Formats: sequence, C-alpha cells, structure tokens
Amino acid sequence: MAYPFGPSQKRDSSPDAVLQCKHKDTSLAQALHDTSMQSQYDAACKRLLSEKIVLAWILKECVPEYREETIDDIMNKYIEGTPEVSSVPVQGSRIQGGNTEDTDLHEGTIRYDIFFRALLPKGKGRLLLLINVEAQNKENPQYPLVSRMVYHLARQTSSQHGVEFTNDHYGDLQKVYSIWICMNAPKHRANSMNVYEITEKQVAGHVKLKKADYDLMTGIVLWLGDPASKEYKGIFKMLHTLLSNKVEEPKKRQVLEEEYDIQMSEKMEKEVSTMCNLSQGILEQGIQQGVQRGFQQGEEKGLQRGIHRGRQEQRIKDERQNIKRMKKLLAAGIDKATIANVFDCSVAELEALSKK
Repeated sequence: MAYPFGPSQKRDSSPDAVLQCKHKDTSLAQALHDTSMQSQYDAACKRLLSEKIVLAWILKECVPEYREETIDDIMNKYIEGTPEVSSVPVQGSRIQGGNTEDTDLHEGTIRYDIFFRALLPKGKGRLLLLINVEAQNKENPQYPLVSRMVYHLARQTSSQHGVEFTNDHYGDLQKVYSIWICMNAPKHRANSMNVYEITEKQVAGHVKLKKADYDLMTGIVLWLGDPASKEYKGIFKMLHTLLSNKVEEPKKRQVLEEEYDIQMSEKMEKEVSTMCNLSQGILEQGIQQGVQRGFQQGEEKGLQRGIHRGRQEQRIKDERQNIKRMKKLLAAGIDKATIANVFDCSVAELEALSKK
C-alpha cells in the first residue's frame, strides 16, 4: 500500500491550506445534503402519483381503453394490487418475480418510478396492461425524453418472456403503456399531451392485419404548467394542482375535492406537506449557496445580498417577493434552470420577470 506522504512529503498545515481543506469538506457535505433534499422531493411526488385514485384519473384521461369507465371502477376493478414505487428495475430480467433488482455494468440499478398492472375492461382485447408512470422534474435532461420512453417500453415488453408467455407464444404478449409527466414544462409546451404508438402503413398492396396483434406499445407524454392557458383543465389542472409547489395546501384540497372528487387522505396530506417543506428548503439552500459564494470571492456586495437572502424565512407570498428572490438568486450566480424549477416557471419567464 502506497502512503500519500513519503519521507520527502509533508502535509501543508498552513492556515490557508487548512481553510481550503475545510472548504472542500463543507462543499461536499452541502452537495450531498442538496442531493438528499431533491431526492426526497422527487420521492414525495412519486408517492402522490402512485395513489390509486390519481392513477385512475390518469388512465381515464390518457388511455383510450378506460375512457368510458368510471373512476371508481378503474380504481377497484381494473388496477391490480398496490402500485410499486421505485422498486421494479428497468434492467431486471423479468417484469414479475422474486428478482426485484438488477444492475447494469455501466448505468447501475435503474427502476421505474411507478409500476402497476391493470386489467382491461371486458371486450377490449388483452386481459391486462403493464403500465409505468414516470414523473419527470426536468424539462431538458441530457437525453431525449421520448428516446428513454421507447427504451422503457421495449424493456416492459421483453421482460414478459417467461412470465406472460413462454417459448415462442408471442400471441400472449400483453400491451404496455409508458406515461411520462413533465411537471415544469416551458410555456409553449404546457398543458399538452402527445401519444406515440405503433401503426400500420400499407406501402404496397392492401394487406391489413389485426390491430390488436401489433398495437402492443404506447408511450404518452404530458406537459404541465401555465394555469392562465385555456387548456388548463381536466387532467392537466388536476396533476398541476396536486404537484405544483405554488398551489397552497387549502387550495389543493378545494380543487381536488370539488372538481375531481379526490378526498385528501391523511397520507396524501402528509406527502403534500412534505413537498411544500422540501421545496422551500431547496430554495433556501440556493440562497445559502449565494451567501457562501459571496464570502469566498470576497465580494462585499455579494456577501450582503447573500446574508439578506439567508434571513428570508417565509415562503413566497406574492409576485413581488418572487421577483425579488429571483433577482437575488441570479445575482448570486445560481443556475437559471435551477431557479426556474424552484419557482415553477420557464427560463424565458424568469428572464422576463427579472427585468421588472
């Protein structure tokens, strides 16, 4: 074993070196804490989405097979068992079974956000659908979202071998859905829904096959946001109200109960409260990072602004306070996408507001 300090090497114990070392330790600890809070926020979102009544609304509004069914029937007759949250691996060898975890050599363990099975209403084809719902908190990840969705659909389909069918009995394949909910969409995409599915195109001749034999994979993407839009209704309003950190808890309860007949259970109220608290904590972390940057750079003006931000204690109550915090976070050098995510707006809206 090689030791870091040989006979001719001595650890630099000067005050500057000690301070630099402490700074690195503090930065690492802060980064780990930030990641933990964001992970907790994402987990709370997933648990809310996994409530059966929420999934029932998603199926009724997005999946044609359930359009004529009641919410109560979808909940109690068609959704099977308890939806699994972040437990079923995308890379796993099978959809169902004792092996609930698999690790890819390059990507590590990857799991569906929410995974559940749903029976098809009588007379509508296959006996069941395998559906996963993904909550996407970032509008512009490092890869095309729709490409990842196609990968999930392929994995859901191939993982049925040995469970839903054996050998070459491909006629027993069950239909799969992958539904993606983008919670912080830019204004030009807000309140939109796209469907991606396999279709038959007759290039030569007039052969027409049975749709049920190839209509086995469907991807759906919903983009939420922009309450001022005329399209802000139905499933868009319901999901945005449930998940947005800009809607106060009493308003959430009122809208969900009066317009969607969703009674806020104690469990749901707890998750909503957790999301609100974590959202505020993420905002305050950004402010604290601004304080640290100002101190490290020795910029007196930046330090004073950072301290002022650090003392702000309450949640944002009106647009004027939102704009004030936005400007201060921008002045502290915090990434625009991060600020826009916290304030539930697009980067373009953030830039426009910051000029007021």
